[in-house]
Amino acid sequence: MGKTIKNGAFDLHGALRGNPVVPAVRGPDEDLEAALAGDYPAVFVLGGDIFEVLRKAKKRRDRPPVFVNVDLVGGVAGDAVGIRFLSQHVEGIISTNRHVIELANSAGLTTVQRLFAIDAGAIERGIRMIKRAKPRCIEILPALAYPSMVARYAEALNRPVLAGGLLTSEAEVSFILEAGATGVSTSHRGLWRTP
Repeated sequence: MGKTIKNGAFDLHGALRGNPVVPAVRGPDEDLEAALAGDYPAVFVLGGDIFEVLRKAKKRRDRPPVFVNVDLVGGVAGDAVGIRFLSQHVEGIISTNRHVIELANSAGLTTVQRLFAIDAGAIERGIRMIKRAKPRCIEILPALAYPSMVARYAEALNRPVLAGGLLTSEAEVSFILEAGATGVSTSHRGLWRTP
């Protein structure tokens, strides 16, 4: 776990078996440095300047795989050229956009498609997009919506599912994992686990 993979798509699902908590960082600050220095299954980068993120990631030879949220990180577009550029520097892409997920799949990146569970309509639209885009993993936000969502839409969530957002305690993390999530992502450093 926690090793950079350069040939072929990274097995996030397998890495989550050893540690189900993925650090999520908002940009290239001390949280990113701490996450890159740890033995985590991956690091989700949810903001900041892509060039600063890549500079910090490049300094660490033995770092966890980096997943960039193309919808939120500045300096790179979610088009074919941007995805090709990222495929040379990171292991995965996070996006809500079906087209971005499809491009990243074609580029050999591990893909995580985010689904915002704000109401039944948003969930059903998100599930239709996921069926078409075929991401490697799904991330449900907010995390605490996951247990009720999986109870209603279990057949649609036929790939590894992470839950992220608004987690503040170990009890909440345990609740989500016991409900069947493959893992969680959190920016709350107190919840980041090392094996």
